[in-house]
Amino acid sequence: MLGRYSFRQDGSWLGEQTCDASSTAPFALFLAEDPKDGPRPPDTFQLDGPALTRKLAEIRKHTSLGKFRFGSTDYDRWAVVFGRVENRKEAAAKKAAADLVFRGDGVVVFINNQ
Repeated sequence: MLGRYSFRQDGSWLGEQTCDASSTAPFALFLAEDPKDGPRPPDTFQLDGPALTRKLAEIRKHTSLGKFRFGSTDYDRWAVVFGRVENRKEAAAKKAAADLVFRGDGVVVFINNQ
């Protein structure tokens, strides 16, 4: 999954401001690290650079990174996360419809903002 990686006091998520130009609802998958049972990427995992560039350009048309007056760029960055989407239930579903379960930091790839 590709999107805006956001880190806040209440957790981390991957999302967009809108999924497409006609939608006004925010889209986010909360990141849930599972080092034991999270999906493991294939041994020969490679990102397709040209496809990633095209998709990021499309996302940037309707999603921007937050600008924080206290300096750190760690709160919002572009990232690719290898994981599994799982629906949330009950109270957790009010905050986000789903979690993106990932194995660990090794499956989160941050992308230069250039």
